[in-house]
This record gives sequence, structure tokens and C-alpha cells, in this order.
Amino acid sequence: MYDRDSSILGGLYTSFVTEKYYNNELSPQFWHNNKFDEEVREKLLQIAKDFYNHLKLDVPVLDIQLTGSLANYNYSVLSDLDVHIIIDFSKINKDVELVKKALDGARFVWNMRHNIIINNHDVELYVQDVNEQHVSSGLYSLLHDEWIKKPHYDPPEIDERDVSLKFQQYVKEIDRMEEQVDKDNLSNDEYLAISKRAEKLKDKIQKDRKECLAREGEFCVENLVFKALRNTDYIEKIIDIAAKAYDKQFAS
Repeated sequence: MYDRDSSILGGLYTSFVTEKYYNNELSPQFWHNNKFDEEVREKLLQIAKDFYNHLKLDVPVLDIQLTGSLANYNYSVLSDLDVHIIIDFSKINKDVELVKKALDGARFVWNMRHNIIINNHDVELYVQDVNEQHVSSGLYSLLHDEWIKKPHYDPPEIDERDVSLKFQQYVKEIDRMEEQVDKDNLSNDEYLAISKRAEKLKDKIQKDRKECLAREGEFCVENLVFKALRNTDYIEKIIDIAAKAYDKQFAS
């Protein structure tokens, strides 16, 4: 559990906030003279193709892209290899939101069943609609082995105090919900309220992150708060709380 009595940059959060936000070169584990390591590229392409074949979709793959911090200067030991498979959702169904939900579910199951690690970094797969706006200052086509959007070295200014305060506020509420849901003497309505609150909190964190990314870019406060929560397992904890509260409504 996060040490709430620590200083504003103390406890588990210190390792995230004080961690080097920006590096003066792309990760040497994967990049050599601005070219992606060929052996790793072939592995990622094979993994992406295996996942896509598992989906059994009859639409063409338009691209397979590497995005996120390992396609930029803001990587760390906690960074994932974020691989996006680009397709046209409308070729599957005109209701692209329905397609997205279905593919997100399939992606979640795949990532849960497979724990693929390359050079000590987890591989995370996504299926992305070709028409979806993707905010990133670094984007590399693994399929074509070339930069789509080459990142520029530009160290950001970060409001660490604001990030820390928002992080701690979320941690306190999540810890409080976890404490409540572990009780066995609540009413069904109380468990339902906890479940709804956990889902609402998860949606708010995701919504705030998405909006700040579109508005300010990768180093905006809400995105850094999300990363801190994810790296300390608090995002997973919210999901677990919602599921546990739901289950306890029907327990007898």
C-alpha cells in the first residue's frame, strides 16, 4: 500500500516522480542510429500477426506501429513495447464503437494469457481504427521499417507537485474503497454503490487522461497521474474493487 504519511514526493511515488522523465537518446536496447533493432522488429511483427490471425477478421492490416515512450525519449524501465495493429473498423461493422469494444475485449484476454517480455519490457498489443486520432510525438511503422513521426528531443517542464497531489487523492479514495469492499456486513445496495463508484472513478481517470493528451501532450498532469497509478498497480486495484463489489451483491 502507498505510504500516505510520507512526504509529498515520498513512498512508492518517489520512484515514479524522481525517475528520469527524459533521456538524451532513444532506448539503446531497441534503437541504433534511429533504426529499430531488426531482430526485435521481426519478433514484434510475428507476435502482432499471430494475434491478428487469432481474431479471425477478414479485413486487411494497414500497418503495424510502435508508439509510446519506447518510440520516444521518455522511456523508463517500466515502459511497454506498445504495438498497434491498424485496420479500418468500418470494414467490420458500421458501428465502430461496437467494434472497438469487442476488439478491446479480445486484446485484454490475449494480453492476460500471454506474458511476452523482450529486453525486460512487456509487449502490449492494441487494435486501432485507421480513423482514430492517436496523440504521440513518436510513431514508427514496424511493418515498413520507417518513422511515421520522428520524435524531437525537447525536455518538458513538469508540475511535479500537481501530479503528486492528484495521485495521492486517488490513492486515498481507492484505499478507502478497498477497505470498504473487504467488509462482509454491507448491504447489497452498499456493495452496488462501491461498484458504481469504482467504475466511475476508472472512467474519469481514463477520460481526463485522454483529454489532456489531446490538449497538452504526453507530459500533461493527468497522463503522468495515470502512469503513476498504473505503475503502482492502482488501476488494476480499481478494476478488482468493482468486480469484488459486484460479486458480493449476489453472495449468500
